Amino acid sequence: MSSRYLLGVDAGQTTVKAVLHDDQLRPVAIGRRSSPLDKHLPRHAERSQDALWGSAADAIGDAIRYSGVDPSQILAVAITGHGDGLHLVDEAGGAVGPAITAVDSRAHYEAEEVLSDPDRLAVVLSRSGQVPTPGAAGPLLLWLSRHQPELIDRAHAMLFCKDVLRLRLTGRISTDLSDATASFLDTATATWSSDVLSAYGLSGLERILPELQCSGDDAGTVTRAAADRTGLREGTPVIAGMHDVQAASIGMGALVPGRLAMVAGSFSTNGVTTTAADVDPRWQSRISIRPDLRIAMSTSPTASPSLDWFLKMLGATDDDGRDALFAEASALNAHEQVPLVLPYFYASPQGADASATFAGVRGWHTRAHVFRGLLEGIVLMHYWHTRALAEKFSWETPLLLAGGLARSSLYVQLVADALGAPIQVVHNDEAGAFGAAALAGVSRGLFATVEEAQELVEKAPAVEPAAGSGDYWQRVVDSFDGLGEALSPWWSATATGSHGG
Repeated sequence: MSSRYLLGVDAGQTTVKAVLHDDQLRPVAIGRRSSPLDKHLPRHAERSQDALWGSAADAIGDAIRYSGVDPSQILAVAITGHGDGLHLVDEAGGAVGPAITAVDSRAHYEAEEVLSDPDRLAVVLSRSGQVPTPGAAGPLLLWLSRHQPELIDRAHAMLFCKDVLRLRLTGRISTDLSDATASFLDTATATWSSDVLSAYGLSGLERILPELQCSGDDAGTVTRAAADRTGLREGTPVIAGMHDVQAASIGMGALVPGRLAMVAGSFSTNGVTTTAADVDPRWQSRISIRPDLRIAMSTSPTASPSLDWFLKMLGATDDDGRDALFAEASALNAHEQVPLVLPYFYASPQGADASATFAGVRGWHTRAHVFRGLLEGIVLMHYWHTRALAEKFSWETPLLLAGGLARSSLYVQLVADALGAPIQVVHNDEAGAFGAAALAGVSRGLFATVEEAQELVEKAPAVEPAAGSGDYWQRVVDSFDGLGEALSPWWSATATGSHGG
């Protein structure tokens, strides 16, 4: 039995998971606590910062208790969390307003304002490596400056999700490069940029930009108050931590230049690790755990949110109902024509005006046909995102896949067929927590490098594209492209007043 352990904490949009790993990064125990969002106002998706901390503290306590491990044997803690959003704190570390999450879209007008100004957009894209999105810190701060300026006046620092939890553990206010790169970081110099702030219309807010660290840097130790709340030992080292895509890439064995990792979770996340600095509105060029390493990632909230919407509409809200739908869809002929679904229920990589669409539905179609059409629509998001990335980047095969949908053999086969490449599913349900723990292990000297730690990731045998699937998927892709092009004018014409304010 190991005498050395590492704790990785992964704070997602609605759940916080704390996973205790042994010194070979094998999971020993896991604590999970929900961290539900408040969505009672249109386009708002937020939570109390205190509630976020409470969920994390309880999850940590559960993992320690379930494991039976002496807290003194935990060498270090590292936290990863969902990116973007906005978390303001005062000088003492207290919450200033709620924790705003990445799926909040109240700032859609502010994002569009920058997107529609070529000069401002050029600065944001060229310097920060990404374009404005409603749930990012820039548009959200601009929204607050217009609607709740008193919160900005009270704020000492803007943080990201994982930073709030680390602050509660250590008392230290800082962020890391991988989260900072989503806001006002100059990715060429890995420093905060007044030019990017100005392009957002936020000149003068340099005062709220926190200290920057690399993801694996020491960022303090567990305080007495945090130890009492969580069960950790006072003085346990805490690592700066990272954005969840970076952590999941480690947990998938993909944080190596030339590897492509896809996650079908809350977002369809598709990222290639690279040292190149190419930028494009269709992807985000984000600095990773150190300044010389990047992930070019193209994403949209079109995976599990789309699946959950559809299952709810059908009343298939339990495991039996879900399993039955997957079984029925799997029984269909692989090349049988099914409805074409654009899964833009909440957002779209084709712009804010695009909405979800079902096309080609016939009276003889069963729910299995429509369900497989939905799955193909979600797969098409991997296709859209990777097609954009392939214009500038190349990668090795097999491609790596994780996320809740990766548990479905049907979905994995559809991805292999659509992309025309072998797909390898990662045997790691908690890739983000693994990545955080791996970085903590490197910081404590258990592993020489992150690359060494990644070799411990277990992967399933590769799934090859099915014979004859290429022609079928070419027709699907052509239909997908044509439908999007045909609907674009209609989406634009009907967009006024449809955004919820």
